[in-house]
Amino acid sequence: MPEEKIAGIMREFVKAMAAGEVEKTLAYFTDDAVLTSPSGTYKGKEAIKSNLTAMSRNMKDMKVTEAGNGVIVQGDKAFFEHVISGTYQGRKFEFLAMCAYEFSGEKIKNVRQVSDRLLVAQQAAKGWPAKWLVNMIVRQSDKAMK
Repeated sequence: MPEEKIAGIMREFVKAMAAGEVEKTLAYFTDDAVLTSPSGTYKGKEAIKSNLTAMSRNMKDMKVTEAGNGVIVQGDKAFFEHVISGTYQGRKFEFLAMCAYEFSGEKIKNVRQVSDRLLVAQQAAKGWPAKWLVNMIVRQSDKAMK
């Protein structure tokens, strides 16, 4: 399949996902697809549907914006660097995500997402105990890196 077509499919897939269109998003996957994200590994369409449904229910006003390298395609593999933003439990969030895709024909066979969950936790934490705990972990991580 032409690399331009893969890039187009990825952009359509992300647009459907951001809009919360679970069934449309699910149609982009092979039946035996695997989705790996910071929240877990989901094997097969039913497991992926469960994850997409939870994401659609919990992440409102989601927007996906290409960033940095954007979409890079080589053969049946692709990479997508983007920023995801929206609202989670009434709080605004924004984080950088990077996804590696593998295609089988015109369908996604595997997608692996990497993102900074600690940054998301900092933005989503409610109340002083949660904020204090998350920020303490961030400070400890920063200290360890110096």
